[in-house]
Amino acid sequence: MAQKSRLVVVSNRVPSPSEVSPEEGRSVPVGGLVSAVRPAMEKVGGLWLGWSGKSAGGPPQTTPDVTSLGNIELATLNLSSNDVSLFYTGFANRTLWPLLHSFTEHVVIRRDTYRAYRRINRRFAEALFPMLRDGDQVLVNDFHLFHVGEELRDLGWKGKIGFFLHVPFPPSDIFSILPWSPDILRGLVSYDLVGLHTEGYRRNLAETLESEIGGAVRDWDYFGEDGSTRLGVYHVGIDMGVFAEPAVADVDALATELSLPSSPEHQMILGVDRLDYTKGIPTRLRAFRRMLEHRPATRGKVSLVQISSPSRTRVPEYQTEKVAVDQLVGEINGQFSEAGWTPIRYLYRSYPQRELACFYSLADVCMVTPLRDGMNLVAKEFVASQGDTPGVLLLSRFCGAASSMTDAIIVNPYDVDGTAEATYRALRMSSTERRERWCSLARVIRQHTENSWSDAFHSDLAGV
Repeated sequence: MAQKSRLVVVSNRVPSPSEVSPEEGRSVPVGGLVSAVRPAMEKVGGLWLGWSGKSAGGPPQTTPDVTSLGNIELATLNLSSNDVSLFYTGFANRTLWPLLHSFTEHVVIRRDTYRAYRRINRRFAEALFPMLRDGDQVLVNDFHLFHVGEELRDLGWKGKIGFFLHVPFPPSDIFSILPWSPDILRGLVSYDLVGLHTEGYRRNLAETLESEIGGAVRDWDYFGEDGSTRLGVYHVGIDMGVFAEPAVADVDALATELSLPSSPEHQMILGVDRLDYTKGIPTRLRAFRRMLEHRPATRGKVSLVQISSPSRTRVPEYQTEKVAVDQLVGEINGQFSEAGWTPIRYLYRSYPQRELACFYSLADVCMVTPLRDGMNLVAKEFVASQGDTPGVLLLSRFCGAASSMTDAIIVNPYDVDGTAEATYRALRMSSTERRERWCSLARVIRQHTENSWSDAFHSDLAGV
């Protein structure tokens, strides 16, 4: 991307100033979208606009609050509590999120939430439009803001606009459940470039465009009555240096804090997820219980440390998921605990990247077993954190990372017995095989970094 171009990022989630410029020695929790987009912003400079995370009374805020941090400007808008309820909690998280992850039983269809969704997308565009400059490249992120590109075009913006979807795109027959699917697809074709994580998601979108609004896709360019766009695949990656082999003292301190059995034969399995029904935490717990049942020699010698970051705690489906996880943890610990050994250590909180690297380094096996996921950076973070005696990655076939990280042990998380046996196999894997698999996975991560993702996307956007 030419240096004179300014990158303008639009997302529902805007990083806090501490995430953009953390204090010396301080590590803060960072989400996948922020981790993916921030390096490009730091390199090129530009503007990042989105919701402040705050709700406020009074008339809608039309002029963003702007904070300058070096060559990056953060522009934020407050939303009313009603907007948050309808747009964010309602349409984004109770309609689009389950739909895009193919959890049709959780999809809630309400016309008032879609009206709010359109209204907030329009407000984002109206707030951004006066701030744009000639030559800017606009990158709109994720399912919260499908219509922002269309709204910017209506306001008169002629410059480049790209869109990246950080979650899966489902098959056509699932997306068509949404009454407004043609409207959203017409909104997508107002972008110059639409990026997705995997070839499968790209095929799903191409087939859905053709079946829902007509037109045709040729060489991954869509042409139709409502416009044209290019469909691209871009693997979001991580900065390996952030997670590379943490300090021994920090890892030892964590091991002491966890109070796991000190025997050198003891092994640790790790799960790290947001507490979300797409992540398959209950099925993972059931697979762990099945392994303890069928492989009694593992009892007292293997512990599962499950980190579940609180997420969307006001959404009923997430409240139900938390109850289910809490209950399973209690049942399994009650069934198998022995003096000096508790099968599951359940940590319901978030951890910053530096501390997560210590958890990853301690783990003999990392279970990344979502029922459906866009990419899943935890899998890559785990591999990046391994040292001379690397652990084993157990990876769901239903997350985007599985398309490139083929030397992980790939599992079907719905198959509880199969996942249990795969976990046991991972625990017993020889050090030679562990290292061979790790070396292959590490090469993939070095190839698909956070910088290569942004460079490829913005280069393609400049060329369309």
